[in-house]
Amino acid sequence: PPAGVGAVSFVYQDIDATGHRDVDGNLVKGFDSASRTAMASFDYGVTDRFSFSVDFPYVASKYIGPLPSFFPVEIDECHCWNTGWQDLGATVRYNLLKGTFALTPSLSVGVPSHDYTYLGEATLGRNLNEVRISLDAGQRLDAISSRLSVSGRYSYAFVEKVLDLPNNRSNMAIETAVLATRKLFVRGVLAWQVSHGGLRSNEFTTEEEAMQFDRIIRDNNLQVSGGLSYSFPHFVAFLSYIHFASGTDTHAGRAINVGLSWPFEWR
Repeated sequence: PPAGVGAVSFVYQDIDATGHRDVDGNLVKGFDSASRTAMASFDYGVTDRFSFSVDFPYVASKYIGPLPSFFPVEIDECHCWNTGWQDLGATVRYNLLKGTFALTPSLSVGVPSHDYTYLGEATLGRNLNEVRISLDAGQRLDAISSRLSVSGRYSYAFVEKVLDLPNNRSNMAIETAVLATRKLFVRGVLAWQVSHGGLRSNEFTTEEEAMQFDRIIRDNNLQVSGGLSYSFPHFVAFLSYIHFASGTDTHAGRAINVGLSWPFEWR
């Protein structure tokens, strides 16, 4: 956002994991889980190039599989909702280039809000600190249409080690956006994740490693999503659908995001 302009946003995310993909990418059904997240975000432009944002996610998760959970823990066996604050996030961005082509590096941190349980399907998260460096690039395709743009993103996360095992990751995404009308944006996104370290599911050999399963698993995945946003006189509404398309040692399923964003000026 420009200097003195910001936004307060609220996002609701609904995730249904309908199984796991094994070490070869095959779908293993029967270990279903549900996750519901409500997140409040604050974004503000300090100058025309420098901005920051903070995120506050509250998560509810539940094991709903017909088979006993892979993890014999109470939060899964009770088939009840596990709720609480997850990882607090903060990001700073600096826009190097803007115009028909934009280039923006950023630095983000994620810190667990408290020492929550991380073993099981009905967990709030992995309870790990991490630092992410990212680069976003976007190009308006005026040669084709002034309403069409394409953008890309690369992010590298330095994740807190567990059992002295590194499990950093790269996340990449390519997005195409179309300004369908003066107020309606339509987007399509292809995103994938590559883990650098960790263990594959057939490499766990000790009980100590099994107790850290989600924190050290080498999760590689591909996601396909589509979404739209509509600008009303005083707020923006947005909706997206994400399909967990493929991967190894990862979840299968889908996610739906809906949200509202209220811009403001404070100079």
